[in-house]
Amino acid sequence: MTAALLALALAAPLAQEEWQPPPAYDEEDAGGRPRFFLSAWGGQALEEGGGGPSHGVLGGEVAWAAFEHLDLGLAGYGYRGLPEAVRATTPVALVRLIQRYPTRAGVEATFTLGIGAARPDDWVLWLQVALGVRVVLGPLFLGGELAFEQYDLLRLTGGLGVSF
Repeated sequence: MTAALLALALAAPLAQEEWQPPPAYDEEDAGGRPRFFLSAWGGQALEEGGGGPSHGVLGGEVAWAAFEHLDLGLAGYGYRGLPEAVRATTPVALVRLIQRYPTRAGVEATFTLGIGAARPDDWVLWLQVALGVRVVLGPLFLGGELAFEQYDLLRLTGGLGVSF
């Protein structure tokens, strides 16, 4: 009798749910998360890695969430009184790759690489490596960034942004 029940159990098809493929990635609605970030930055750039004089910095950035935690941004800054500058404010334009790391509810750490150009006298290559933090407050966020840049500058900036 036991052998017959065992044979019947092995022969009976197992009830399983039918497998469904995951839904296709939708560019318009990527899980309800924001796709664009607009932010304004302000702070100081310190010469000689923080031991020299400081220069005021103001700027803005627009970024697109290309992947779940990776953004591609365009940033523009104005640096006041840089060495070798022939004008009062030096324009800087950068393409930035921003990696966001969610740490806990409402807080993200960021690592950023930037490459672009600045015009203290004539156009020069401008490189940037930055570490930052964002506190997400609904569609708004507060940010802070520590960046290492050309001319041995250490840039400390704070920002306010909106995501949509």
